[in-house]
Amino acid sequence: MASIKTGGHPATTVAPIKAASSALQRPEFFRLPKAGGDPYFGLGRSYYYEGEKLGYWRLVRIRERGKLRGVTLVPYDSIAEFVRSQMEAAKRSAS
Repeated sequence: MASIKTGGHPATTVAPIKAASSALQRPEFFRLPKAGGDPYFGLGRSYYYEGEKLGYWRLVRIRERGKLRGVTLVPYDSIAEFVRSQMEAAKRSAS
């Protein structure tokens, strides 16, 4: 912990907790990418739709009443959990 003298009162600087800082950097949801891969996992629209169809995760759809189109959101934590499970499965099969 560092202490800096500023105008008579010491100001302390504390390093943020790693878990708290990483939670601030990732979203709870992000928009389904229009083209190419998403900025977090690099997966495309069709992969997200297929994963939802297979029951790997659920996408969130927001639409105004009476409108045909809306926004599709991807839950970050569900996708991260799926990716981790795939990594573990690959590790087990390689052993």
